Amino acid sequence: MRFALPSIALVLAACSSGTPSTPATDAATRTDAQVTDTPAVTDTPAADAPGTDAGTADAGSTHRCGTDRPDVSSIGGSEGLAIAADGTIYFSQARAVGRMLPGMDAEPGWVTLPAAASTVWGIALDVPNHTLYVGSPASHAIYSVDLSSDTPTATVYVASAGGPNGLTMGPDGALYFSDFSGNQVYRVLNGMKTRVTTSAITQANGVAFAADGSLYVDSYGAGSVIRLVLTDGAETSRSTFATGVGSPDGIAFDATGRVYVSDNAGGRLFRIEADGSGRMTLGTNSRAAANIEFGAGSLSCTDIYVSTSGALFRYEMGDTAGASVPWH
Repeated sequence: MRFALPSIALVLAACSSGTPSTPATDAATRTDAQVTDTPAVTDTPAADAPGTDAGTADAGSTHRCGTDRPDVSSIGGSEGLAIAADGTIYFSQARAVGRMLPGMDAEPGWVTLPAAASTVWGIALDVPNHTLYVGSPASHAIYSVDLSSDTPTATVYVASAGGPNGLTMGPDGALYFSDFSGNQVYRVLNGMKTRVTTSAITQANGVAFAADGSLYVDSYGAGSVIRLVLTDGAETSRSTFATGVGSPDGIAFDATGRVYVSDNAGGRLFRIEADGSGRMTLGTNSRAAANIEFGAGSLSCTDIYVSTSGALFRYEMGDTAGASVPWH
């Protein structure tokens, strides 16, 4: 690391009086030890792309951007995270999914999963079908939650999903998920599961699509990010986008194509330029950092939310809105 930049804070709302629960971890290498926040540092100097003020839409982003920064301190012990176009925050819990509607308090245990789903990892929001998908490695299943129902419940969508971890919606309308224990990535369309990857990705974790349709996959075990080129939902080639990113868990893009990766074991949030250069550490003050989402709707679109084993982190020094995604 070559030089320090001006101090950039990773903002965490004041902790509630209760003790947050700790989710089951992806691997034994994870740690819940709290680490100290540090100034942002970069491995190679890289000029930031110009940002926009909160409350407007960033270039390359089509969703509305508000200014709200709600108190998220009650959202703890979470792994999966999805933020809807109106700013509703969905988060995974042990055997449940919670939500936080704009202007309202968090609703932990909003939808309860079957007892077998004792651990819940990734979630994904399918807007056209009014459905939330929820992955549980404990039950080896992916569940669907009908968001149009007055009393939503969870039903099995994929019965044999291995260790479903990262979940995301693809530009083709299909659900894509990583099988952490099986070291592969799968695609599900109309209930039919097909394998995306042609060979193993060690402990495949977070998944996210770039604007060009390529799929980026965190390799938790190898400490790297893999870029997959797809044709009709299947891998045709791959390359290594980044290495040395600790135990990568969550992944997201901003509107300029920069990549954000959470280091679960190291408690860090990285930002990497679109060409793979200029890795910057935005903060080091989160326990078991997992999924990453940009704000949308009523929320500031330049804020970055990171689910953790402690309380939900909100990084408020972002300069660019999140990339356009199917759920915004």
